[in-house]
Amino acid sequence: MSFFFPSTPSKNTPVRWFAGISVSANCRRMEAALIGVHGTESGAPIEIRKIISFDIPAEITASFNELQSSVQKKTKDFKVPAALLLHTRRELASVEEEAICELLNEARLPKSDVSAAGINDPCLYIETPGGLFYQCLCDAAYLAEQTGLNIVDAFPEQDIAAHGRGGPLFPMPAWVFLKSNIQDRILLDLGQTARITFLPKAENAFSHQRIKHYDIIPCGSLLDALTAELTNGKTAFDIGGKLSVQGCRSEEIRSDLQLLSVPPENWNPCGLPPERYLKTVLRQSNSQLSCQDILCSAGYFISEKIAESVLGLIEEASADGSTEPEIVVSGNCRLHGLLMNSLSTQLEQRPMTVITQLGIPPETFDALCTAMLTVMAVSHIPSSLPHLTGSDTVKTLGRITPGSVANWQRLILEMSEIKPAARTLRSAA
Repeated sequence: MSFFFPSTPSKNTPVRWFAGISVSANCRRMEAALIGVHGTESGAPIEIRKIISFDIPAEITASFNELQSSVQKKTKDFKVPAALLLHTRRELASVEEEAICELLNEARLPKSDVSAAGINDPCLYIETPGGLFYQCLCDAAYLAEQTGLNIVDAFPEQDIAAHGRGGPLFPMPAWVFLKSNIQDRILLDLGQTARITFLPKAENAFSHQRIKHYDIIPCGSLLDALTAELTNGKTAFDIGGKLSVQGCRSEEIRSDLQLLSVPPENWNPCGLPPERYLKTVLRQSNSQLSCQDILCSAGYFISEKIAESVLGLIEEASADGSTEPEIVVSGNCRLHGLLMNSLSTQLEQRPMTVITQLGIPPETFDALCTAMLTVMAVSHIPSSLPHLTGSDTVKTLGRITPGSVANWQRLILEMSEIKPAARTLRSAA
C-alpha cells in the first residue's frame, strides 16, 4: 500500500524515486524505505512505496562493537584500527547492497528509475583536542559500484565542518513527514533512547526554526539490558512488558535512580548510554525484590522522566501562545504495556496518537527520514538546523558518490532542473 503526503498527486506528475537505508545506533538492525516525490516544487506529494527491516548478521555487529570499543579508549596516542574499520565498512556495505536489491525487487522498480540511495549509519564520533573526530561507516564507492546507484552518505560531515555536532539529523525530515497546518505536534520516540521532538505547525517559511529536540533517558536499551541481566540471558527482551506488569514498584529503586537524573540532552549520536542506570538498579538484584519488581520499578521511573520532559515542552509551547500540541508516539517501546499505561497516567490522560495513524510505519521511520535527507540533498534544500546542532549556518547535508554513467548523467540533469529556493538573510542565519 502507498501513502501520500500531503495529498494525492495528479497522474501526469513525474515521479522521482529515492531509497533510504538506516543502520541502528547499535548496528543490530537495518531499515530500508523507498519513497517517490511527485514533482519538484516545494510541498510536492510524497509516496511511501515500500519498506523492509531486518537484523544485521551478528558477526558484523561484533565487529562494530569491537571498533567502537577501540575508539572510545581516547588514549593520547589514539589511532583508528584501519584493518578493522575497512572490514566493518565492507561487510556493512554488502548487507546494504542486499537491502537495496530486496527493496527494489519487492517494489518492482528498476535501478535505472532510482535517483539516489541515502545511507545513514552509526558513524564514529570522538572528542579530541583538535576537535570532533568523525568517520562514516558507509563504503559509498563500493556500494555505488555494486549497485550502479548514486549514493548519498556522510550526512553529518557538512554540519561538523561548520563547527556543529553533526546532529540531530532527523528533526527536519520528521517535520516534513509529520507537520500539520493547524496544530503543533510532539514526536515522542520510544526507541533505545527516549527522545522528544517539537514539530511546530507550518505557518510560514520560518516555522521549522522553532523545531526542538531532546534526548531524555535510556529507554529500550535499559529495559533490554535489565531483562537480560535479571534472567541470566534467558530472555533478551521483556516483550510487551509482560514481566514488568507482574511486579510492584520499589520506592528505594526510584530514589536511587532519581539521584542520577539530569536535564534532557540536546543530542547524543549513539543514544544515551544505560550503564550507570543499569548499575544502580542491579544493586537491588540481591535483595528481596523479584526480577518483575525491578523491571516494574525501572519502567515506572522511565515513564516519569519522559512525562516530565513532555509536559515541560507543552508548557514552553503554551508560553509561546501555541495551542496544546498533539502527541505522536513512535518506537518499539510503544508496545510496552506498563510503560505506555504509566505514561498515559503521568500525562494526565492526554490523548497520544500512534504514528501509524498518520500513515507512517514506525519500524522504518529512520529509513524514511534518511530517504528524505537524500531528497533534500539532491534538491539543494538545507536540512541542518543550527539551533539544534550548534553549527555556524544552515547546510545542505550529504555527500554524493556517482553510480553508473547512465544513472549519474540522469541525476545531474535532474539536479540542474531543480532551482534552489532563494533564502533571506534571516533564514540563512
